[in-house]
Amino acid sequence: MSIFNKVLEIYQDQYICLDCLGRMFSLLGTDSTNKERGKSLLLSLTMEYHQKYLTGEEKVRSNAIAYLKLIANRAKFTPAREILKKEGFKTSLTDENPYCYLCHNIFQSLDNYVQQGINALNKIEYSTFLVGTSPSGKIINNEDKFKAKHNIIEAESFKTHLNREIGKKLLNELDKLTDFTQPDITLIYSIDYDKSSINLIIRSLFILGRYKKLIRGIPQTRWLCRKCSGDGCEICNHTGKQYETSVEELITPEFIKSSQANDSKFHGAGREDIDVRMIGTGRPFIIELKNPKIRTFDLENIQNIVNNVNKDKIEISNLSFTNKKQVISMKENAENTKKTYKAITESTSELSDENFQEKLVKIINTFENKKINQRTPHRVAHRRADKIRDKMIFKIEGKYIKSNLFEFLIETQGGTYIKELISGDDGRTSPSFSEILEIPLKCAELDVLKIDY
Repeated sequence: MSIFNKVLEIYQDQYICLDCLGRMFSLLGTDSTNKERGKSLLLSLTMEYHQKYLTGEEKVRSNAIAYLKLIANRAKFTPAREILKKEGFKTSLTDENPYCYLCHNIFQSLDNYVQQGINALNKIEYSTFLVGTSPSGKIINNEDKFKAKHNIIEAESFKTHLNREIGKKLLNELDKLTDFTQPDITLIYSIDYDKSSINLIIRSLFILGRYKKLIRGIPQTRWLCRKCSGDGCEICNHTGKQYETSVEELITPEFIKSSQANDSKFHGAGREDIDVRMIGTGRPFIIELKNPKIRTFDLENIQNIVNNVNKDKIEISNLSFTNKKQVISMKENAENTKKTYKAITESTSELSDENFQEKLVKIINTFENKKINQRTPHRVAHRRADKIRDKMIFKIEGKYIKSNLFEFLIETQGGTYIKELISGDDGRTSPSFSEILEIPLKCAELDVLKIDY
C-alpha cells in the first residue's frame, strides 16, 4: 500500500493531528519536522485530487471530490476545504478545535507544558537541562493498537516527539543549553491525556578536598547505633548513633546549607580507625551533594567557616569542584596509594636501646620493599570478608623512647592493617614486628601522616 493510500485509510478510521500524522512516517525523509511532514502529505494529496478533478473523466472527477471531502472533513485540512469552496462544493468542517485520536491535542498544548517546566525550575540554579517524558500506559497502548491496525512501521514514538518539542520550546524560553549526557537538571514529565506532573532530577554536585582529624575518638562517617539501627534507644540516648559525631557530620552541614541540597554522601580515600588521628597533609575526600538548588558558591568561605567552628577537631583544605568520575577513580585507586603512619608501640617486656637498634635493623631488612600476607583482622572480621591480602611495605624507621615504648614511621600500600602489622594478630599477619622483636607489641597510638593520592 502506498503512503498516500495509507494516509487516506487513517482518516477513514480516525482523525489525527498534523504532528501525529507526520510522526507516523517519521523515518521516511529528512530535514522536516513531523508537523511539516504531516502537512506535506495532506497537501500532496489535495493537489493530486484537485488535478484529477480538473483533468479527469466524470468518474475520476467524482472520486477526486470524495477524497477531497475526506481530506477536508475528516483530516480537518483547510487547503482542501478552500479547494472545494473554490470549485463550488460545500464542506462540513467546523471551526471547532479538532480532537486528535492519538495525542488528544497534547501537541497543540505544548505551551502549557513549557510553562509547567519553567515554574518547576524557578529558584534552581543550573546551566544545562534535558527533557524526558513518561507517557501513561493508556497513551502507549492506544498508539500501539493504532499502528498495528494500519500496519505502520516507520513511526516515531509519542515519547521521542514530545521530548524534542517541549525541549525546543524550553530552550527558547530559558536561554540555557541542552546536554544529552550529563545535564545539571532533567525534567521528567509524567503525561496522561488529561493531566501531567513533573519530577526534577538534579545532578549531584561533588566537592573534592582533604581533611585532618585532629582528635581521636570519632569515626569518619556517621555510625548507626548497633542496638536500634538508627531508630533511637536508651543505649544511644535516642540519637540513633553509635558515636556523638563524625568527620562527615562536622564537615558537611555548611556545604548542604550553601547548596540547599536535600542530602549528602561522604566519600573518603580510605578511612582511619576511630582512635587514629589523620594529620599531616590530610586525607582526600569528596562530598556528594544531592539535589542541590545552588551550584556555585564560595568554597574558600565554607572552608573558613568549617575550620573555625571545628577548631582543634577537624580541618579541611584544598577544596575544589569535581565530578562523579573522580569518586570512582578515588575508590578504585585507594589500595594503590602510599600511606605514611606514625605508631607508638608498647611492649610487655623491656628492651635496651642497643638491643632495640639491633632488632630494628632486622625489622627493616625483613619488611622494606617486601610484601606481607594479612588475613582479615579479628577486630573487623564481623564486617569484612575473611581473606588474605598481599600488602607492600615500602619503608620503616624506628625510634627508641624508653625500655617498653618505641616509635615507628611506616610507609605502606593503602589498605595495610598497621596495628596488626605490629601485633601479629595471633598469627593472622605474618611476619609482624612482634615476631621479629620476639616480644609482644601493641599499638598504643597511631597517626596517619601522609597519603600520596
